[in-house]
This record gives sequence, structure tokens and C-alpha cells, in this order.
Amino acid sequence: MITEESLRAIEELGIEIDHDVAFGGKSKGNQHLRRSAALARYLAQKVGANVAVAVAGSWLHDTALPSGNDYDYDTNKEIVLALLRDIDMSQHDREAAAECVASHEGTVAPKSLEAQVVHDVDVLEKAGILGIIRHTWKLTNSGKIDAKNVTSVDCDTVCDHVAWRQRQLRTDEARRLSAIVSAPLLDDTVVMAIVKLSAKRASQGVITEKIAQELQSVIPHRAYSVLRYQLNQDYLKGESL
Repeated sequence: MITEESLRAIEELGIEIDHDVAFGGKSKGNQHLRRSAALARYLAQKVGANVAVAVAGSWLHDTALPSGNDYDYDTNKEIVLALLRDIDMSQHDREAAAECVASHEGTVAPKSLEAQVVHDVDVLEKAGILGIIRHTWKLTNSGKIDAKNVTSVDCDTVCDHVAWRQRQLRTDEARRLSAIVSAPLLDDTVVMAIVKLSAKRASQGVITEKIAQELQSVIPHRAYSVLRYQLNQDYLKGESL
């Protein structure tokens, strides 16, 4: 059993790595992990998964980012097991949380219901316009997109990744939520504007949520409303758009 005290320690650990270590501290202040934890709690309850394990996995799912290879199953698992060594929890729960993290990028099929939840949580955070912003941010700060020379190939790479993640969803409830927060149809010009602005501001260390605010003058009103709805997680409260 994972206690609330242990979960708080895990939360602090995950946020410290995400804000202060990953990408040289450029992502400090972003709310991705907090939204992920809320999504994990909601989704785990809906599908009957172990809530504490899923929430722990969601707080830790990006801890391999500083390694430069968060897609590697074994690397992810080793990093999490090492991080959890001094946290008061059973070895079984350490292994369960590590499994959630190891398979969250979809490169390996999740081996538990809790791992499916954490995988789907990260996919939902990569849905719609938020997904375009977040993946552009990641690629820019990984040196894979040149913020000064964004190309149509860059846009295709980002959009193809977001679409691929959506196809990997594991639970019916996540598929339902994905349909709610997916972006309204956007033409290539709008997508290019989103990626250009996101890349430029990402290279300057501006976090996702602030980039999203700046998109208000760039994207259609309906699309911006869906983006804000997703960021505020009002869809989890049953509130209509």
C-alpha cells in the first residue's frame, strides 16, 4: 500500500526533476504533472485500477527526460526504481509504479491496468492543440526543431506523433475523453502558426501554459475554447464547453 505521505514525497520528487532538471530547468512551473495526476486519479477510478499506483506513476512518468531517452523501457524502469529506493513503500508497489513509467510512451505495451492508465494519461495530455504545443516544445528543446526555421516537415512530424499517440489509447474511457479534447479541424496554415509560435517561445524557455495563452490571437475562437477547456480539466468535472 502506498500511503498519502509517500505519494507527497513522490509528487515532490517528480516535480523537482521536471521543473529543475529536465531541459535545464526551462520547463519550471509547467502544470503537466499536476494535470497528469488528476487525470490518473480520475481514470484509475473509472476503470478499477489501483489509484495510488497510477497516481504515483503519473507523478514520475517524465523522470527519464534528463537521461535524453525517455522512450527506452528499461532505462525508464531503472531510473524509477532507483528514485523510489528511499520512499516508504513495498517493493511490489515500486515495481508497479516503475512499470507505469516504463511503458508510458507507447513504445512497449503496458503490462498492467495501472500502466495502461498512465500511458493513456500522457496521451490525453498530447491530444489536440495542447499536444501540438507540448510536442513542439519537447522537440525544440531536444534540438530536433530549429525555432528560427520551422518547416512543413516539422509540422507533419508533430501532428503525426500526436495522431499516433491517439491511436495507442488503451481504455475506452480515455478514448471518450480524447474525443472531447481533440482539436477542431485545423488547416495547414493554422497548424504552422501554432508550431512556429510554440517553437519560438519554447526556445526562450516559455512554458506550455503561457504559450497556450498567446495562441488566443492565432487560432480560431472555437479551437482556443477547447484548448482552455482541456488545460482547466473542466471535462473531468462534467462541465460542458
